[in-house]
Amino acid sequence: MAPKRRKINKNATKDNASDKTDGNSPVNGNSNGHGNHTSHDKPLNNSNASINKSTDKDTLKVINEPATPDEIKEAIEKFSKSLDKDIKINKRRPSLSRNPSVGEYLQRALFVHNTEPKDHKKHVPLATRRRVVLLLGIAIGMILATFLMRQSKDAAYIEALSHYFQDFDLASMVPSGMIPDEFIGNVSALFKPELLTEEEFYPGEALRQEQGYKPKYPVTMVPGIVSTGLESWSTTYNCSQKYFRKRMWGTTTMFKAVLLDKECWISNMRLDSDTGLDPEGIRLRAAQGLEAADYLVPGYWVWAPIIKNLAAIGYDNNNMHLAAYDWRLSFANLETRDHYFSKLKASLELNLKVTGEKNVLVGHSMGSTVVFYFFKWVESPLGGKGGPNWVNNHIHSFVNIAGPMLGVPKTLAAVLSGEVRDTAQLGVVSAYVLEKFFSRRERADLFRSWGGLSSMIPKGGNRVWGTVRGAPDDGTHDEEETLVKEKIANNEESPNATSKNKWGDHESPSFGAMLAFAEGSKMKHHTMDESMELLSKMAGDDYNRMLGRNYTVGASITEAEMDKTEKLATSWANPLETRLPKAPAMKIYCLYGVGKLTERSYTYNRMSDLQSVILDHRSGNVEDESAQAPNIYIDTTAHDDKLGISYGVHQGDGDGTVPLLSTGYMCVEGWNKKLYNPSGVKVITREFTHKSSPSPVDIRGGKRTADHVDILGNFQVTKDLLAIVAGRDGDGLTEQIYSKIREYSAKVDL
Repeated sequence: MAPKRRKINKNATKDNASDKTDGNSPVNGNSNGHGNHTSHDKPLNNSNASINKSTDKDTLKVINEPATPDEIKEAIEKFSKSLDKDIKINKRRPSLSRNPSVGEYLQRALFVHNTEPKDHKKHVPLATRRRVVLLLGIAIGMILATFLMRQSKDAAYIEALSHYFQDFDLASMVPSGMIPDEFIGNVSALFKPELLTEEEFYPGEALRQEQGYKPKYPVTMVPGIVSTGLESWSTTYNCSQKYFRKRMWGTTTMFKAVLLDKECWISNMRLDSDTGLDPEGIRLRAAQGLEAADYLVPGYWVWAPIIKNLAAIGYDNNNMHLAAYDWRLSFANLETRDHYFSKLKASLELNLKVTGEKNVLVGHSMGSTVVFYFFKWVESPLGGKGGPNWVNNHIHSFVNIAGPMLGVPKTLAAVLSGEVRDTAQLGVVSAYVLEKFFSRRERADLFRSWGGLSSMIPKGGNRVWGTVRGAPDDGTHDEEETLVKEKIANNEESPNATSKNKWGDHESPSFGAMLAFAEGSKMKHHTMDESMELLSKMAGDDYNRMLGRNYTVGASITEAEMDKTEKLATSWANPLETRLPKAPAMKIYCLYGVGKLTERSYTYNRMSDLQSVILDHRSGNVEDESAQAPNIYIDTTAHDDKLGISYGVHQGDGDGTVPLLSTGYMCVEGWNKKLYNPSGVKVITREFTHKSSPSPVDIRGGKRTADHVDILGNFQVTKDLLAIVAGRDGDGLTEQIYSKIREYSAKVDL
């Protein structure tokens, strides 16, 4: 039997609707119109029940009939108008699929009486306060995530925000009843990694299924600077005791320490300026295992894509290892304190003994420089005493991914004035940790204490980096031009095809002036050699002693010079003063990105010539000729997109962090010379053009990115690496060059 239709009396009046109601009223929380509360009554479940016995029977009749949406809307509007002004009505959309009666719908509607005196302060429950803090935590986290996602072109905005936040005290903003861990937990929730999908294991899974890829050579990965987590092992009674076995670098503990315990964090991260080792009472050590550098913080991968794809073709922690190290230490101190190279040597020897196969060493960024240093250390009587044939007998291939073999200009800026466009490698983290909360003076002091960072001071001087009259890589090479050259090389475009003229009628300024000082600064432009002299004057005796004990930055151009320099342990990280090992059976694969604007030189200014009142009061911008505080700064007012100058940073071709000259010269030219490669080690160079993902949610660049860090997620780079470790390196891994590196290399004065 079909239900009867509900009839609503349209003659209902405001006076009738505002009468007092009894216990059967659909109003949740009754009111007499004067703010007095009555007890809540049981909900109306019977559709035949009366709405209000004291109300005019003709006001509203409820019978067992389904209502139409228009009838429900009309009833609610009339009922709302009949209520006192101090009554709030929160309407919830009815579930029309269940055909509720008007009475049932009105019963569900939430009517909240605002009967409290206006001057009465409400008690906020703890749960509500926690929700507020949660929202605040999410907001801060979103701001942080935004900075992590932004590219270097936003450096000026980051700089401006750092001035605004220089007196920012997060701890004082946390409610007294809320412990800091709870607040940081809300922020850190944003960094939780997503669930793995099938695509996470491609192209490895496809190569295993379709081409039968499987492990052949044991793999050892050597990470770059700042990508390995550092954990506290301090047990003495000081600020670091509470961080025992927690990461002071990497994971969200780092953010917590920086935000709420800044001085303690700095004291742990800074090395002793005299010894270059731990300060007294402080022990910070590199995390170990694959998890040491798979993710820097949860959700921000570094080596994770490579590890997943190696696992997809059959590798596990028995035949792939991550040789993590404390990247702050100079290479000599890595052995002095941690016996790093001795352990690496023993591990590689064990791999050969167990598997019967030579090793594949995979270095990324500064990790490639560490591998190069190891080659000389392991053979030398001053190091591992392995003899001249050790590398040839133990190493099948050295895969050099984005290695800054000739250094990085941004390292010079970091130790000179505490400034970089983003960071020494992982700009996403340093922009947050260093730029926003520390003055330039603090940053410079911290950077100078890290001997590992100074291993990437540009090498070769003016012979490589040019003079004020010109540099080998003058001009630029943008993403569009690179992609056109790639299409030409692959016969997908006419050889006469060219990209748009980016510079118009302008000429790109020479990169030979590594530090180009602004007009009015009363300082001349500085070449690379002159920049090193300026650094020596400004950095102080402790830094100069550290640099002299550990590294050289020159270039040997004769056999006699090379015979002399390569005997010095300080030259072992410099490929222009140390030869490749005698390993004719070994192969070197240089895999690096091109076509992404990369900082190459800078416009600087002097503090004493500063005119802007805002800049005058920036933290760290103090006029100080004591050689301990930086009195020069990157002049962010120098900006010209047509000339490739972005807020004081002159940009050329590279992978966004390392210039093309540094990643490409030794691979394409230097190691083809007998002076630097006497045994003829085969070197295969494969460039990858940078192509940003069109998807706005693909914040790491996508499958075609050639960014310095994100290249570890590049599908083609991954396929090349898997071909090498699976013994398929003959499958099409030939030279692949799209940039102007040959043209640049021919102009290098070596």
